[in-house]
Amino acid sequence: MASLAFYLSATVLFAQSSSAFNCSIPPIYVDIHKRAVHDSNVFQYGSFIGVGTPAQNHSLWPSLTHNQTSFGARTFCDGNSTLRECETSTGGFFESQLSTTYAYTLSTSYTLPFAYTQISFDQNKEYQTLDTERNSTFTKSYFGEDTLHLYTHYFETDGASQTLLNNYTVQVVEEGSTKPAVVGVGSSSTVLSSLVAQNRICGKTYSVYIGQGFDRAGGRVNGSNVFGGYDAGRFVNPVHKYNMSTASTSPMVVRVKDIIISETNNANANVSLFDTSAFPSMSARPGSFDAQITTHQYPLSLPYEITQNFISHLGAEEDNFWGDNSLKLKNSFNGSLTIVLEDGFQVTIPPSVLMNASNITPIQSRSKDSTAPFYLSTAFLTQVYLMADYEKSSFYLATAVQKNNMVMPTTFCPGSTPSAYQRPNQGVFLKQGLIGAVIGGIIGSIGIAVCAYCFILSCRRKVSEKRIERRIAESRKAAKMAQFEIEETMEFDPPPKSATPFFWRKT
Repeated sequence: MASLAFYLSATVLFAQSSSAFNCSIPPIYVDIHKRAVHDSNVFQYGSFIGVGTPAQNHSLWPSLTHNQTSFGARTFCDGNSTLRECETSTGGFFESQLSTTYAYTLSTSYTLPFAYTQISFDQNKEYQTLDTERNSTFTKSYFGEDTLHLYTHYFETDGASQTLLNNYTVQVVEEGSTKPAVVGVGSSSTVLSSLVAQNRICGKTYSVYIGQGFDRAGGRVNGSNVFGGYDAGRFVNPVHKYNMSTASTSPMVVRVKDIIISETNNANANVSLFDTSAFPSMSARPGSFDAQITTHQYPLSLPYEITQNFISHLGAEEDNFWGDNSLKLKNSFNGSLTIVLEDGFQVTIPPSVLMNASNITPIQSRSKDSTAPFYLSTAFLTQVYLMADYEKSSFYLATAVQKNNMVMPTTFCPGSTPSAYQRPNQGVFLKQGLIGAVIGGIIGSIGIAVCAYCFILSCRRKVSEKRIERRIAESRKAAKMAQFEIEETMEFDPPPKSATPFFWRKT
């Protein structure tokens, strides 16, 4: 009886937890690509989000560690910030004095029945940020309430729709060392909390594909955010589940057990950077290590020994062309790098990412005495689709679909496991396009048969017409011959025998 009560109570609890979320609410899709931003003469890559009334357009960078949504002040680049190429890297500037609305009131004037009062950006000096010192690189900023615009823009050639968050607290950054235009999607994300509070999404769930359309990645594939859901067409099964970490700056932490370098044209040339036989300088095989997933740097940061093995195997050297201490290869290399996680999930960085046109790699140099965390960074996320469930403190990784021709936003109900869109199961015959050739052949044969049939009918019709014409001609000829037949000779009465005048003659 006790066991029955236990199962009944468990069922009730499960039903209560499920009913707490309205999973019929569709998610909010926000694309990531280059666009014109406010007060900048260059297109900048980021999430299509704006702020203010009227809206000032921006490109915000997704942050898994920040919780606030921030914008760069117009004074951000005036000598106080160390951001590289500051004027063209801020994601656009925000000018709070341009953000105004109008409240209409009755006027005492007889000529103007209505008057309006201007309401500017409402600064909140008492607001306490949700970002601690460990997950923020902004040294000076202020907060205020305004209208946040989340734009849904599936295709660049189509118009955008928007979701508004009124009275939303934004951070205006005046000084810092990193890009100030950031949409915070950390564990205490204010944008996720506000969307849930306004019943715009089913729960604090979020998904991102960072894409490769920014300068450092050098690609053309765009990315996307999905608030309260995921894009089912952007990844493939299987999906791997992990628990979030509360002890790290980033809540997304995975354990790496191996890293393998492969040559494209030599299947037998796979080399593990953990292998002591390939790297005799190591006395023992390195143990697996924890790495945080971050969007705040492009190159991966790996343990010192692993980094040294990469340098020695591929002939790499230090380089700081991009200002991120990425390693550069002395010679070209046509190969890939595969990261193997503890649960068996493998992420392969292809040749085009492992070495760009300038031989620069997505691996960061590291000093022997460094105590900085190990990072699986944006280069890692160019190949991975990430889905976060903050309600259940879990996240999911799956292999990303690079070129996605379908946008399929799907509600991510807290506690559920995301599933990729299952494309129709096509056999080899269909996949190779032979069915099209067969159908084309059948249609072509039918067309030829129809043409032949019509040709035969036409010939028979012409033969019949000629036969009819011949009969008509013969009948006409017979009629004419009938007209020329010699008539019977008429009989004349002979002249009278008694007298024959001289003038009468038979004609």
